[in-house]
This record gives sequence, C-alpha cells and structure tokens, in this order.
Amino acid sequence: MRIIFVILLILIPGSITFAQELPGGQFDRYEIAPRKTNAENKAMVIAKYKLTTNDNYSMNDIGIRIGIYATEDLVIGAHYFYLFDNSVVFSPNNNDLKAALLYDLFGVNVDYFVSNSYSLPISIGLNLGTGQATFTSFGNSPVSDDLTGDWLFSIEPEANIFFHLTNTLLVDFNVGYRLISDLEYSGIENSDISGFVGGIGIALTIQ
Repeated sequence: MRIIFVILLILIPGSITFAQELPGGQFDRYEIAPRKTNAENKAMVIAKYKLTTNDNYSMNDIGIRIGIYATEDLVIGAHYFYLFDNSVVFSPNNNDLKAALLYDLFGVNVDYFVSNSYSLPISIGLNLGTGQATFTSFGNSPVSDDLTGDWLFSIEPEANIFFHLTNTLLVDFNVGYRLISDLEYSGIENSDISGFVGGIGIALTIQ
C-alpha cells in the first residue's frame, strides 16, 4: 500500500507538469490574452463635433472622418468639417457693417494608436487640410455675401481616447490645436480661427 501511495505521489505532479507544457494545458483556458482593439478592424468612420477656442472666438464644427487601417496601429483617411454657427463675426469692409464667417475644411488625416488595448485605445494624429471661407450678412447688416470665397489651409495635431460601447461602436474624445493660414479677409486674422480644439464623436469600426 505504501508503494502504491509513493508511486501516485510521483506520477500526479509529473502528469500535471506535462499537461502544462501542452497547448490547452491545465491553466491555458484561464489565461486570456489582452484584446487588441484594432486586430480585426478594416476601417473606421467617426461622426464628430469639435469646439475651437481662442482669446477672441469659440467656433463649433461638425464633420466626419473616414479611415482605413494600413496596419493594426496605423489609420490613414480623410475628413470634412463645417463651421455651422455664426460664432465668428467681423467687419470685412473696414466699416461698421458686420458679417458672419463661414468655412469648411477637408483633407487627409493620419492616426497612430500608441495604446491598442481593448480597455483604453489611445491614438495621436495629424490632420492636414484645405478649405474655403466665405461670409454672409449678420443680423440686419446689409453686407453682400462673398460668392467667390477665400482659400485657407489647416494643420491640426490631436490626441484621441476611445471608450467601447459595443465591440464595434465607440465614443471618441479628442484634444488638439488647429493652426489656420492664408486667410486674407480684412477685419479678421488667421489667429482668430486658430486655437485649442476639443471634440467628442461616435466611432464605428468595420471588421
């Protein structure tokens, strides 16, 4: 009886050790690899609201971003944003008549996920764009609308933090800085529509 007991003491630990070395061993089923948010993603579409603010104005944009995953961590795409309110009021003709600025921005964007975990995806990115600014009458000021427009350029580095609602639907929060150049209207400067940016969006990943 003692011999059988000793044999069991030798065989049982050995069998456990051998089982651990095989795929699907004793503890493998309990060990879950960190989930990669983008591992199966092919594309991402984001509908987003952005607030740009500086010492003179606060501007509200809405827009869309579309991106294709070049790798698990690198997304390359395009964007379009539109200033939808009359938040930028100026005098384009160097008089007391007021006009409201309108503009849209479109271009390319590149985002790199510095954290690709499922629990907290974080990306840094760069938006490069161009667009057209125009203006229209504000209030009762009889200002003729600018029908030709003025082209401008934008550079906007940003950081994004995502939170999952479902496996493919996420909330996106972002901060950045928008730098506008080549605006040539009288009564307003490039710095008036440049500034710090904060945004929130809904992102849909396509797998």
